[in-house]
Amino acid sequence: MEQTPLQEQVQISSSSSAQQPQSTKPSTTARNVISISAAVLGASFFMPWVAFWGGSASGLEIQKHADSYKLVWLLPACAVVTLLLNIAGAQTALVRRIAGAVPFAILAYSLSKIGSDLFQILSWGGWVALAAGIALIVAPSPAKSQPKA
Repeated sequence: MEQTPLQEQVQISSSSSAQQPQSTKPSTTARNVISISAAVLGASFFMPWVAFWGGSASGLEIQKHADSYKLVWLLPACAVVTLLLNIAGAQTALVRRIAGAVPFAILAYSLSKIGSDLFQILSWGGWVALAAGIALIVAPSPAKSQPKA
């Protein structure tokens, strides 16, 4: 059976529109996950990481008062770089995995200094930083943009 030109046009436009959302949706979703995770990781720097003696200390306060924790600044710096690169549409695979690993490096360093008692004083901001780090590490890479034909 032969198709009329109108039927062919409808078939072509419906097949191309069906392909369009499939190619852009995973990329958009992945970029959104990366942006949100990077923003949460950066914000976690200002949340309480540890609670002790009735008070709490954020990453900002920790790096100000403890000389051995000066590299804690890597957490918000890597988070901001990841967020900016992701918004610009650049490849973020390496930098976001580094940003995601930073809270775990801080945790490992703190465990070596404080010991397992750290888990007793770790506050919700520390857990948020670790969760955002996991999200950045395991987030899918956005698909590369395909030129429209």
